[in-house]
Amino acid sequence: MRKLFAGILFAGLLGLAGCGGEEALPEPENEAAAAEETDGGGEDPAVADAEDLIDPAFRVEEGDIIGWMKTGPGPYGGDRYDEAAVREEMDKWPEGLEPEDYFRAIVSLTSADYRKYQEVLDETEVAFSELTGTPGSEAATEAPENEPALNIQILLDASGSMAGQMEGQTKMDLAKEAITDFAESLPDEANVSLRVYGHAGSNQPDGKELSCTTTEEVYPLGTYENGAFSEALAGISPTGYTPIGLAMDQAAADLESRESDAQNVVYVVSDGKETCGGDAAAAAKRMQQEGIQAVVNIIGFDIGEDERQSLEAIAEAGGGEYLRADTAQELRDTFREERTVLINEWNSWVVDNFNTNNSEVIDYVNDSNEYQIEAINLLNEEQLRQNELSRYLKERMEDIDDIEIRRMIVDRALPMRKHVNDGFLEIRKEAVKKGLEIRQDVLKKGNEEKKKLMEEDGD
Repeated sequence: MRKLFAGILFAGLLGLAGCGGEEALPEPENEAAAAEETDGGGEDPAVADAEDLIDPAFRVEEGDIIGWMKTGPGPYGGDRYDEAAVREEMDKWPEGLEPEDYFRAIVSLTSADYRKYQEVLDETEVAFSELTGTPGSEAATEAPENEPALNIQILLDASGSMAGQMEGQTKMDLAKEAITDFAESLPDEANVSLRVYGHAGSNQPDGKELSCTTTEEVYPLGTYENGAFSEALAGISPTGYTPIGLAMDQAAADLESRESDAQNVVYVVSDGKETCGGDAAAAAKRMQQEGIQAVVNIIGFDIGEDERQSLEAIAEAGGGEYLRADTAQELRDTFREERTVLINEWNSWVVDNFNTNNSEVIDYVNDSNEYQIEAINLLNEEQLRQNELSRYLKERMEDIDDIEIRRMIVDRALPMRKHVNDGFLEIRKEAVKKGLEIRQDVLKKGNEEKKKLMEEDGD
């Protein structure tokens, strides 16, 4: 900081006047003339001192938040703060300045650097990667390297109603045949698991508690092995109630422990709605929201119209489809079509683009949070320091209005904090909103195309 010369100049003139010589300086005609000679034209020395104290960059107009964000740091701002050094500088300050001058002088010394945060706010444009080529398009002819794992979970209803007859066989036997055919046709690199529910307890009141609290993964998630898979199916018998929600929650826990970027697809085979009080639709929605990002499809096997809507709601919540199978052949065909269309083509497209977009949204959210927290911490710490410095100034100069100085400190810091909070929150809101719209479009497009292909295949 430049040294102050007004006092030195005045003292020098007095010294010249008192030197012992024959020639004395002429007396000024009046005090005003003397002031004019010593002050160089009548300028208030306090004003000149204030100009020396304050970096011009910090002559920001009141209410100019962007201006404050762009001033750059003071010599003792942020991590460079040294209280002893700042006080030493303040000890040189003259008395008699306005509170605003002291306020700006304090800020000149101690302001942190907020320019990078303003640059992020100014330059951030929320944009996402283009969607990959759709199945069958020219852009999709080459398979991506390191394609994520494909996990297929089959949840089989073993409630008492699956003992019902259809075309000379029990519905359970027909379901087992169709599931076996489906599992055998999966790609070699796919992982498959089989979880059963409704097989414990009984379908009587005294067996309900056990039935409604039990599901079992009879074939753990892994590559398909015919003998072990058939053995797992063979031990299942239709028995009790229908805890679909519990089965889905436990299936979600299985997937959470696996590879995080895998493609996860769940098939629920059921001939009835939830009968244990669970919220299967909420469970399906959680499978998408908790990082698992599983697509949940419901295969309604010989479902009455009064129960169909309940199962359709589960599929909708899980971003999948409700697939109707009223006969044994329809059940087999449903699995075949899902294997050739949904799993191998459109599901990969949906999940890849869903995951990519979700990851980019998370990056926007995390980065904006990090910048916001950094800036707010700097502002809070800076305000505390400046308040303390105003009190120190009061100890040196009893006549100054330190309360007014602190009011100015608050009037600067508060809008800056709001500006930072609002700006980075807006980035997050925009990223989440745009990302959600893209993912919804991806899910809608994938589901529509899968449906069309299955209809064309059945013609």
